[in-house]
Amino acid sequence: MRVKKLAVRLAGGAVKDVEKMLCRQNLTSMPAATRVVDDGFIGCLGAASLPDTGNLLLFSGVPINAPDDRQFTDASAAQRLFPQCDGAFAGIFWDAQNRVLVVATDCLGMQPLYMRHDETGLTLVSETKALEGEPDLAAWGAFISMGHPIGDRSLMHGVTRVPAASLLTYDCRRRELRIECHWHWPEPSDAWREYDFVGALESEVRAYGKVGPPGTLLLSGGFDSRLLLFLLKRAGVPVTALAVAHEDEHGDIDGRLAERVARQAGVALRKVRPAANFFSSAAYLDYLAASDVGFPSLDLFIAKVGAQAEPGAVWDGLAPGFWFMPLHQPEGGFHAYRQQEIQGPDSANWRAAAQLFKSEVVRAMRRGFEEDLESQFDRLTRDGYGLARFVIENRSRNRPAMNPLKVYANHALSYTPGLSREFIDHAALIPIEAKRNAAFYYDLFSRLDRRGLRLPFLSGGLLLKAPGFNPAFHGQRARIAWTRARERYPSLFGAVAGALQYRSPPHSRFLSEALVAKDDAWLDSGCLGALQSESKRASRPWKLLFHWKAWRALHGDGLSRVFDR
Repeated sequence: MRVKKLAVRLAGGAVKDVEKMLCRQNLTSMPAATRVVDDGFIGCLGAASLPDTGNLLLFSGVPINAPDDRQFTDASAAQRLFPQCDGAFAGIFWDAQNRVLVVATDCLGMQPLYMRHDETGLTLVSETKALEGEPDLAAWGAFISMGHPIGDRSLMHGVTRVPAASLLTYDCRRRELRIECHWHWPEPSDAWREYDFVGALESEVRAYGKVGPPGTLLLSGGFDSRLLLFLLKRAGVPVTALAVAHEDEHGDIDGRLAERVARQAGVALRKVRPAANFFSSAAYLDYLAASDVGFPSLDLFIAKVGAQAEPGAVWDGLAPGFWFMPLHQPEGGFHAYRQQEIQGPDSANWRAAAQLFKSEVVRAMRRGFEEDLESQFDRLTRDGYGLARFVIENRSRNRPAMNPLKVYANHALSYTPGLSREFIDHAALIPIEAKRNAAFYYDLFSRLDRRGLRLPFLSGGLLLKAPGFNPAFHGQRARIAWTRARERYPSLFGAVAGALQYRSPPHSRFLSEALVAKDDAWLDSGCLGALQSESKRASRPWKLLFHWKAWRALHGDGLSRVFDR
């Protein structure tokens, strides 16, 4: 049975505990169901009822190429069959006769599933906000340094991600937990050179097309969404497209490219322009509450996209997002990565943390993060292959903008091609050198549909020219130059610029003194005085305080108690 979200409590607790965990994850009035099992309870959202007796098989996410449910006869069968599933999923199987729970995660752990295992028993949830707890300072140190936790940490102490590619077995009789890995990263080889990546992705697209509703393609000016568009066309999967205007990036070249690509492919497109005050709106708070971000975001474009999710399904590029482009993987390996991608102790982020938090809290955050980072680095080869793996395992899995399964779960299914076991076994082998300057993408489009190369691409804020004759590139580049000029020198353009004057950084009404109105044992008692000298607009201390307070509200009394709607 496929469900939206999970809540499991074994070896202690009452049914009200599971019901509360489900309620805290249920922002869209989904049906909820619970099942009493020996020494615990299993609950889910997205099903009106669960059988009272016998075995129980539940999937959150969208498994594809999965074995028939009837083959899951006992715990041993589940351990053998779960690894045959592709896609992003978390599966649980309750062996009623042997009182054993088997849990499985997909190869990259993209489908969120969190656990708390202590002397009181085992708890599993799809979102951390289902639970209450104290902050994990090492994870917060990673958030300040990199924008997301690393490894299996969550921002809540004692609550971790169930590891990727894991088979977790919990024996209720013995209260014994065992975790095994059902997939390992492939050793470097040249096997990728002869692999049919286009054919493999097309096969995945067809498999998703059989799962449920056709879905809406989130179309942009980037590589993955365009690649997915032409894969859908080739596979004959009906789809409509949605583009969200991105006025803050080169005057919405991203959206304009999406419109042109849709016309080129003959696909209907709906374009939405978010309200100018989006980050001050109730819709923004609704987005935060309804997405498993694990931590809130402010000013990130993904929030505007996520707020447009509609019931049904979404196609949001390829997972995990870095298969074919070495973004955030600089030449020079881990040393260059540390210099370019990680905020050091003298950075603006850590100076902001020093303004807000008690000194001992800042030290614990910094020390915990550094220890975790070294632990992550030490288990990998110090080369481009190891760095690509680090980025996929951490940034792709944990950042909400990278992992659509953390954004749309309350509203829609997420179809995420790029997560079949065979595909990963080859995509993980592509060396960085073969991916630089978008060379691998250009080769894929030449094999799939050369129409995809008639327009330039916008990737990471950069306009990239497709190979060959590409006149549209020069027109879009001129638009970028014009946009930059009018933003930098608005007075020179006079009436021509009009409303297109320089855009100061977005402001949110939620950046207010209300953030420090309530006592907080982790904050420095004088932080409000330090903040009063900071402009709320484009201020890192104010935004970091917002992240902290919004996260605590999401995992406590709720956003409405902290932020005035």
